[in-house]
Amino acid sequence: MKKDSLFFCGVIALAGQAWAQTSSMTLSGSVYSGLGFNSGGSTRMTALAGASSLMFSGKEDLGGGNSVIFKLESGFNLDTGEFASSTSFFDKQAFLGIQGDWGTFRAGRLYTPAFATLALVADPTATYSVITATSLMETHGVRLNNGVIYNSPGFDPWTYARKGVFGAVAHFFGEDSQRDSRNSASGVNIGYGVGPLVVELSHHRANQYTNQATDINVRTTLLAANYKLGSSRIHLAYSDNYGKNIASNIRTKNSIDYLLGVVFPLGKGTVFASFIKKKDRMPVDNSAYQVGVIYDYPISKRTKFTVGLAKINNSNSKNTYKIINGYAGTTAANAGTSAFTIGMTHRF
Repeated sequence: MKKDSLFFCGVIALAGQAWAQTSSMTLSGSVYSGLGFNSGGSTRMTALAGASSLMFSGKEDLGGGNSVIFKLESGFNLDTGEFASSTSFFDKQAFLGIQGDWGTFRAGRLYTPAFATLALVADPTATYSVITATSLMETHGVRLNNGVIYNSPGFDPWTYARKGVFGAVAHFFGEDSQRDSRNSASGVNIGYGVGPLVVELSHHRANQYTNQATDINVRTTLLAANYKLGSSRIHLAYSDNYGKNIASNIRTKNSIDYLLGVVFPLGKGTVFASFIKKKDRMPVDNSAYQVGVIYDYPISKRTKFTVGLAKINNSNSKNTYKIINGYAGTTAANAGTSAFTIGMTHRF
């Protein structure tokens, strides 16, 4: 009896060891604290900014080259300690998927393929800065709920690495209680990444339904590339954007976005700079351009100081576009057209 007990204890211990070897979970994220000085809006303001995040991610080896993966990511504001969203705990990413040599399939709250192109190929700062392209360029939904996405083997959603020829197709079933076409969206992308060059083409279509009188269909096509030249990197992007209210048959959006960015070393740190132009083709011309530059100075492997400056110039005197992001400490209600930030980021 005693020998049997020892045998089963040994089996359980070995099983637990095997489980630990094939399954893992990681806690990671970033903490940002800084001052944002904003002007060009209704009032001048200074804010303690804090665009930070907390993420749980995990992977389980199923054998045969297949794995189960998940990510649960929540944004929070360091200046108040509050979560960034009042309605969703995991407001950034929340997905479960399976990955293998055949690619990756995921379901949940996901980045749209076009926003992944904007953030990971077009924007020199990956949209994590005061000069983020999202202040002026179309965001393509950013993250949408009730989504499913397939990524081909050339793109790894675990590390965001791109190589060879790759692509993605996604559908988001919308926020309507009936899960019909209201507020649904679809997106695709195809890319090529070999050596210093990454090129990616994305297309996004969505319905933005409010009521029977406001039922808008939008579409956007984004072409982006970046090229590593020695220790520097050049970024280029072009986006064509269109919207129409199908209830009233009135065009609501018709614009083109351009982006030129550069990343290069300076001393022990790195400079990120971009110029973004929005050409509005609507009768009321809301064209604008944004210029911005930041300097990152590392003080350790995980911590850096950042100084940044962003400026938007609107052709329309009503200041249609403003610098709205957590690094500037601004919202739609208090944002201006100029922002200067100084802060520190720690990643863990």
